Amino acid sequence: MTELNKEQEQFQTPEPCLVKVQLFEGPLDLLLHLIKKNDLDIYDIPIAKITEQYIEYLEFMKVLNLQFAGEYLVIAAELSLIKSKMLLPKPVIEEEEEDPRAELVRRLIEYQVYKDAAADLVGRDVLGRDVFKREYIDNSFEQDEEVELIPVDLWSLIEAFRDFYQRRSYLWAEEISYEAESISIEDKIEQVIARLHAQPQIKFEELFDDCSSKFDLVITFLALLELARTENVDVVQDSPESAILITYSGEVESGSF
Repeated sequence: MTELNKEQEQFQTPEPCLVKVQLFEGPLDLLLHLIKKNDLDIYDIPIAKITEQYIEYLEFMKVLNLQFAGEYLVIAAELSLIKSKMLLPKPVIEEEEEDPRAELVRRLIEYQVYKDAAADLVGRDVLGRDVFKREYIDNSFEQDEEVELIPVDLWSLIEAFRDFYQRRSYLWAEEISYEAESISIEDKIEQVIARLHAQPQIKFEELFDDCSSKFDLVITFLALLELARTENVDVVQDSPESAILITYSGEVESGSF
């Protein structure tokens, strides 16, 4: 049994997780995220590399016990098929065969066009709702400078947690106490909100300061995802390289989760 499978078995719960990935994004979003992350040419996608990374994301989502729609598995199978076609020796024929990636590229570009158009429509009245500004003091000039904080997308957030999890999870024992196992997402959501009421803005990694086990790490992250999905917290950063900030922005109604 691989280490990843052991992790997955460790965090398996009797009831399915309430956080559904398809409510955030779709499989084409994940592909576009990987293309952007690796600074790739969308017309010349290295399928082997993208397929490996895509499957790694799905495996980690299983570790988190996230529910995701079958479309993710369909795309995974499609990527594997394209990969196998590109590995096969090309027959000597007079007419040039179509690139196996062509149809996927066409769908990605079409999806990106619609996504950009939707973002443009939503973004026309975005300031103060999805984009936030804070004052930044530059002491060298002794004047205030506004720094725009941009929303963090789902895949960047999962990637940030995966990196954090891999760096820090070794600090806790493999065994999970009964008390830790009994904590539900609803309980953890209340704890996170209480933390944010006391400290309105915290860094992403500070959210896990009180975690006592790997299970606690995961359940805390799932609570954050649900709060972000229901727009009760804003997850933002200055730039892709800067610290991720979490701010409470709403009121959770009783029974919402």
